[in-house]
Amino acid sequence: MAQQDLDRNHAASPYKLEKAREKGQVAKSPEVVAAVVFATAVVFLAWQGWGACRDMFRLDHALLIQATRLGPQSGALWPLVARGLRGTLVQLAPLLAMLAIAAVAANILQTGPVFSFHPIKPDWTRINPATGFKRVFTMRTLFVAIRSLVKLGFLALVCTFALKALLPQFYRLAGLSPLGLTRTLLDDFSALGLKIALTLGFLALLDLIYMRYEFAKQMRMSNREMKDEHKHREGDPRIRARLRELRREMLKRVMALRRTREADVLITNPTHVAVALRYEHGQMASPQLVAKGKGYMAAVMRKIAARHQIPVVQNPSLARQLYRELGVDHHVPPDLYAQVARIIVWIFARRDAQRARRQPTIPPSRSSAWIS
Repeated sequence: MAQQDLDRNHAASPYKLEKAREKGQVAKSPEVVAAVVFATAVVFLAWQGWGACRDMFRLDHALLIQATRLGPQSGALWPLVARGLRGTLVQLAPLLAMLAIAAVAANILQTGPVFSFHPIKPDWTRINPATGFKRVFTMRTLFVAIRSLVKLGFLALVCTFALKALLPQFYRLAGLSPLGLTRTLLDDFSALGLKIALTLGFLALLDLIYMRYEFAKQMRMSNREMKDEHKHREGDPRIRARLRELRREMLKRVMALRRTREADVLITNPTHVAVALRYEHGQMASPQLVAKGKGYMAAVMRKIAARHQIPVVQNPSLARQLYRELGVDHHVPPDLYAQVARIIVWIFARRDAQRARRQPTIPPSRSSAWIS
């Protein structure tokens, strides 16, 4: 069994992926989120960096002018500090909002909307020192360390080549005005950030591909898991077979209700049980049970008999015995011939008498020769 569980050769079923998603287990790369957030910051710096710096300079200039007018015992210091904090937050609000939206969008684009409280449920195994120590020395930790080193190496190469390309401009920085220097540095930082963002995006794409491959590998299923899931979803085969048998039996009884109109007599309990019998002389050895019902079905059978003018005979013991011992389309057994024969003879005699009143000359009545 253990070897069978280790042979995970089947891709994860949609049901298992859905259950894992409900627990918050999805294929997601944090590198994609970091790359998207960094790229958003670079775009904001290139788009609104200069305007934001000028507004911040104006705010600082106004605060410094007001600070020089304050005395040593002045009570306007804290309002001035509050004004500076409010102004700074106003300047940073667009950037913070864009970063938050970028982080949420990066997660949704990878996995779609996932709402699960399972990851934040208390798990006491996480604070177990032995478990934490084992988690440190794993292949996953080694992979993360190697990935970080590779990422750092790529970023170092990109920064080196980018700074070498900007090196001729460094000699001209000393001759620029403060505003010109700020504008030049913002442009250089934007160009450098764009190259770093492209590098991070490339590494994030590789990491996303690997994370999805690893997640699919972790979600693989063995033959035993496939069978267990099928049993869990569909139920035990014996129970399903029994349910199918019961459904077929119920369908057969419901379809048999329609055959009540073909019966010659309806024997009742008088209200709880009803059985419908049909007899054709010369073609049947004994009467045939064409329909039976209990409770609501018995009431429906009585309505059908009244609609089609089928005689209803109340014989509780015979009705219960026929209902219990005979199935639909089965014939009356020899031990019940005598009881059923009296009813059939009376029904046919009553029918012949009604025909005789309507027609002066009629053929001889059907015989009950099956009684012997």
